[in-house]
Amino acid sequence: MTDQPSLLPGDETADSALAALIEALLMASDEPLDLTALQRMIGAETPLGALQDALRRLDAQYASHPFIDLKTVTRAGQSAWRLTANAQLAPYIARSEPPRASRYSRAVLETLALIAWRQPISRGEIEAVRGVAVNPQILRTLSERGWIRVVGHKDTPGRPELLGTTPAFLADFGLDSLEQLPAFDQFVGQGALDV
Repeated sequence: MTDQPSLLPGDETADSALAALIEALLMASDEPLDLTALQRMIGAETPLGALQDALRRLDAQYASHPFIDLKTVTRAGQSAWRLTANAQLAPYIARSEPPRASRYSRAVLETLALIAWRQPISRGEIEAVRGVAVNPQILRTLSERGWIRVVGHKDTPGRPELLGTTPAFLADFGLDSLEQLPAFDQFVGQGALDV
């Protein structure tokens, strides 16, 4: 086991090391990290104030970075942070090898849209809106992708599962919260999502 440097606040070297460690953890994480997650990863002996100071240091550092932003998002009432490429990097990313995008059927996308807009929603309610039975593979696909999860059970006979979206859904679609979704009413009269 290698010796880890002290990350307790107090001197410039320790403060810089803590900021650099948080930066590396944010780079390695697929999801935004909140203070609780950072403290768990770094060590419970690291005071929350030291983490907040290190995040402020990183924020100042990235304020002048030409291509990367330290973005603060709010999830479940808590602030979380992630490193993101900014718009100035877009032309360079566009020249990269395009990733193989997964193709999803219209039924999968309609089901995901209904869950996002109407959550929590049961499978029966989805079927009532769409007018067709929901293939179990559709829900399995959305669940395996990490976009939906069971958020509870309806208080009716049979106690059907209630479905909702996940933080991964928000991250993959570039949303900070569900309030950023366009209004459902904009899509009424546009086809299969009519109610």
